[in-house]
Amino acid sequence: MPELQNNAAAEKGRSLVVSSVLVYTLANILTKVIGVFFKIPMLSLLGNTGMGYFNTAYQVYVWFYMISTAGLPVAVSTLVAESRAKGRFRQVRKIYFIALRLFFVIGLVGALLMFALSGPLADKVIERPAARFSIIALAPTLFFVCLSSAFRGYFQGFRYMVPTGISEVIEALGKLLLGILFAQLAISAGKPIEVVAACAVLGVTVGVILGFFYLWLTKLSFSPARYDVEYRAIYGRGVPDCAGTKPIIGRLLRVAVPITLSSSAMSLSGMIDTMVLNSGLTRAGFDPDTAFDMYGAYSTQITSLFNLPPVLIYPVAYMIVPLVAECVARRERKRMRGILTSAFKMTAIIALPCALGMAAIPRYILNTVYNHGDADDLAPLLSIIAVAVFFVGILATTNSTLQGARKERYPIISMLAGAGVKLVSSWILVGIPAVNIYGAPISTLLCYITAASLNLWFVFTKVGYFPSVTRVFLRPFVAAAAAGGSAFAVSRLAEKALFSSQAVGRGQNLLITLLAVLVAVPVYGIILFKAKGVTEEDLTLLPKSKKIVGFLKKIRLLG
Repeated sequence: MPELQNNAAAEKGRSLVVSSVLVYTLANILTKVIGVFFKIPMLSLLGNTGMGYFNTAYQVYVWFYMISTAGLPVAVSTLVAESRAKGRFRQVRKIYFIALRLFFVIGLVGALLMFALSGPLADKVIERPAARFSIIALAPTLFFVCLSSAFRGYFQGFRYMVPTGISEVIEALGKLLLGILFAQLAISAGKPIEVVAACAVLGVTVGVILGFFYLWLTKLSFSPARYDVEYRAIYGRGVPDCAGTKPIIGRLLRVAVPITLSSSAMSLSGMIDTMVLNSGLTRAGFDPDTAFDMYGAYSTQITSLFNLPPVLIYPVAYMIVPLVAECVARRERKRMRGILTSAFKMTAIIALPCALGMAAIPRYILNTVYNHGDADDLAPLLSIIAVAVFFVGILATTNSTLQGARKERYPIISMLAGAGVKLVSSWILVGIPAVNIYGAPISTLLCYITAASLNLWFVFTKVGYFPSVTRVFLRPFVAAAAAGGSAFAVSRLAEKALFSSQAVGRGQNLLITLLAVLVAVPVYGIILFKAKGVTEEDLTLLPKSKKIVGFLKKIRLLG
């Protein structure tokens, strides 16, 4: 009877986790879609130059954000997951309160530093003094993001991702609606473009503040016992021992500092583009204003679309940290290998079709989303950087694996190596007149290949796990390549057959893109299932798995 109760409790806990991940995934998709749609009207309002100001300030913010918050939420989630797995429920509450106070201090210091350094960063790093206004407008965001991270880390430790997802949607909606409103008010008041960009940035700040209040209210009504059912079935009310404040802070910092260093090093990729592209394009023979416009177009259109597919992968990566931490705490090595195999397989299944599909029809995607008249020039850039989506997915999954297995310091090496490759290759390639702006996506691709490869090596040597190349990578690749090829063929045939005698506008590009996707998706699914790239065991991780398996067997995709 106790065993049946434990199994029922575990099943209930798993159901809550799966539902949480599903909601978080959908919220992430919505957040990224909002982010892309935000830049469509903003590009019309600000142009490439105004978006250059916005994006340069945002890259500075991202770097400060990574330094301030990247490691601590993961550290909190790791400690919470470990404490829950050992039945130390009192300690979970203590970790939360310590983290909240710690994040308050870090956020305040980070915001003040960003404000104080706004001038030197705009003058010396970005070489655009007027960008200072946008940096100042973003500075308060760091304080509220840090506080939000304490809540998010706590919830992640329970594998409860819904508040994180919803808060991110609130932030994105604030950026979209308020950013556009503030920018339009500034334009109506006749303000210069750099001030208009700063007003648009204020939408980000207000959105983050609203997201923080949502998380705070959610924490007030959160019931930990509902998510502790499988552990309370084992430990009852819990193990009474609880670590002191200093040991908890020490453990938080030991986990957080390496993750922060590695994440901030990788966030330098965007900063490197900000620093190198303008000067590099000038060295390649472009005048400074043209170079800044090229940077604005690249960072607005190409980088935004590149950042969209990984949102499907990050929920998988985020969940690895507490799951692997639990396996390590309970010495469940076999379970950990099963979790990692499923995680790497899901990463490949999601990332490969996104990468190859985006690389196959870049011109139609750009014209559908932005329709800014420069898609022919930007399309090759998107094709190059799209390939890096796969390596971003592998990097995210391996990072989470190493963090959950208490090997947090090893990603630092990978990230620094990747950032180094990015800096050197970007500096060399962008300055070559024949290469110019193409050096940006090429260097990004080399950066993620380097970092992901090193991380895979560390997972193999330090964790003792390496994914099967055939089962995990090769089968999804074959299916994705076929899907990408079919998308390319359909898009070209559709353009010639339907619109050969007229100009192809946004509506026509949308139709071509939809036709390509409608053909590519079933091609990918059929080949993937027929090649046994997905098994019945993999599908058990999904909600309503029995119905999904039954349907797939009925249409003979699953044996």
